[in-house]
Amino acid sequence: MTQTPEGTARPGGRLRAVLTGLLVLAAAGGLALGVRPLVAPPEQAPPVALSPVPTDAPAPAVTTPPAAEPTPAPEATAPAPPPEPEPTQPPPAPPIDPRLRPFVGLSTWIDIYDIELTPAEQIQRAAAGGVQLIYVQSARHKSPTDIQDADRLGQVYELAHDAGMQVMVWYVPDFVRDRRDLRRSQAAIAFQSPRGDRADAFGLDIEIEDNPDPADRSRRLIALSRRLREWVGPDYPMAAVVLPPLQLDLRPGWWPNFPWAQIRPYYDVFIPMSYSSFRGTDRRTTYRWNVGNVVEMRRLTGDPTLPVHIAGGIADNFPEVGAFVRAVRDTDALGGGLYDLHTTQPEAWPALRRLRVDPPG
Repeated sequence: MTQTPEGTARPGGRLRAVLTGLLVLAAAGGLALGVRPLVAPPEQAPPVALSPVPTDAPAPAVTTPPAAEPTPAPEATAPAPPPEPEPTQPPPAPPIDPRLRPFVGLSTWIDIYDIELTPAEQIQRAAAGGVQLIYVQSARHKSPTDIQDADRLGQVYELAHDAGMQVMVWYVPDFVRDRRDLRRSQAAIAFQSPRGDRADAFGLDIEIEDNPDPADRSRRLIALSRRLREWVGPDYPMAAVVLPPLQLDLRPGWWPNFPWAQIRPYYDVFIPMSYSSFRGTDRRTTYRWNVGNVVEMRRLTGDPTLPVHIAGGIADNFPEVGAFVRAVRDTDALGGGLYDLHTTQPEAWPALRRLRVDPPG
């Protein structure tokens, strides 16, 4: 999940732009901001790989981010907004473009290492939590086949659909082996379960640094995105699963000059890996990090109404779930959920259920 603007902006200038956007939200009653920076200075922030994809040499696919010391959250002069009361009924969904349905409501993530539960147990756990959207990984770079475990993947598709859930399948390209990147993305989209179920959407997880030339990496990303869109046609739902822009500000060498605007035409939705627990686990940091990433991402793409679904977490170190839910709502995101299903704590589900939208599209 990754991204950056055309022409690298210095972190300080980008964060001032974010704060300007946040102050606009504050005027509308969405945010209470102090005068301090939104995030810690870049030199204090450890490099963090924020993704639902593991790393494997020589062509890593990072499903679970490496352990990192979270950067303490900066102080602010104003508190985060108070939590909302949990509604007794989910809000009804307005009419929505069919391509956005796999991104509306409450999601959860399953990667290829989540095998301690059976597919049936996974879907039962998700259904009990109120999940409407299952985001499941198809393979990794060193998988022996383009689909690592076709039997498990097919079961997830069928059980999720039987439970009334939408399914997005996701894959991580390395931007080195172009043919494999295209082939495995196409294999994920085309995969069918034994009874013929397919994924309702595809997500390209954009983050790998194996290609050391960021400009070449960007060219390959644009080309892969274009080829996939041409292959699936204009109506198939596709998401760009991206690193959050504020994270790229803190680590500018990760992917300078990321082609935000250039890839926007190929994707229906952007899903930032907005893992605030790497910045701090307090309520204020959780809220402001998630809101700030959406504000900045819409600025960078040049689309103030960019459809967004927020991936939050990391789920097993995420005490302020209510602040995350409030951030999803205050940014008018289509929905959100935590990475990942297996590490989401039981006490988190009541707050996460507030992200449900019935019916989801």
